[in-house]
Amino acid sequence: MATEATKPTTSSGVLEEFESSPALMLALLGQEATRRLRDALDAHDLKPRQYHILGLLHDHGPMGQRELGEAIGGVDPSILVTLLNPLEADGFVSRERDPADRRRHVVRLTAAGRRHFESATRAQREVEDALFAGLDEGQLRQLRSALDALRHNLARSRERACEPSETSEGC
Repeated sequence: MATEATKPTTSSGVLEEFESSPALMLALLGQEATRRLRDALDAHDLKPRQYHILGLLHDHGPMGQRELGEAIGGVDPSILVTLLNPLEADGFVSRERDPADRRRHVVRLTAAGRRHFESATRAQREVEDALFAGLDEGQLRQLRSALDALRHNLARSRERACEPSETSEGC
């Protein structure tokens, strides 16, 4: 005899609501997109943060190690070292002391690093093309616009949550 807790859910129940929930759909699709993008980077022996580092060096040129850590989201210097060491060992980046400030390390993208980054970027673009293959240009523009609005709203929510108030001490 089925109890309330063991009764199967009908098609107009909670599961259907979850399947049409924009937040849940975004989370599930995000997981799949993340998996595919990570697989493309894994094929190039890169972690997402390492790809980000190579991209920053590619686009902005040599950077101080501290500035590089801040640019990828305020990564702790010890974590940054664990990301840079394999890149340096593989010949994708070089680190040298700044002659003007011996305490500062400058990180540079090597020619091999540039080629590797460009190859990983091609793989990443192929994944994106596959993810969005069913969308036309208008739908892609709408998606970008909706995602930009969502990102903006989330950033504003975080800013408001960090504002001191009478009942909280801020962030």
